[in-house]
Amino acid sequence: MTQSKPKTTARGRADKPVTGKVVMNSATRKGTAASTVRFGSVIVSAASPKQVELRRNVNTGQAALARAATKIVKAGVSLPAGGSVPLFRADPQDPARLIRELNGRTSTGVFVGGKFKVSTKR
Repeated sequence: MTQSKPKTTARGRADKPVTGKVVMNSATRKGTAASTVRFGSVIVSAASPKQVELRRNVNTGQAALARAATKIVKAGVSLPAGGSVPLFRADPQDPARLIRELNGRTSTGVFVGGKFKVSTKR
């Protein structure tokens, strides 16, 4: 009985995976256009999408953008005030100080040694 050779792949022997080598599969058929994208040292080649696919994807993306447009253009974020969680923001009159809102009370101060030190209450 003859012993067959171990099957080899682009990475090396099938029973011994090798790291650091490039694995390439032929993703395109002869006569089809291919697109190549490079991510650092990785190169990915694939068949170019057909015009119908491109148009469908553009339409889908535009529809998604239209749905999200009202949320995207609205400035700021909404932060719901929770129980005993303080909300800090810069003091517009003195950028070196902070305004803290905690449990319905507002106070100004600074952080000293990692703790908020109140200088005035509003």
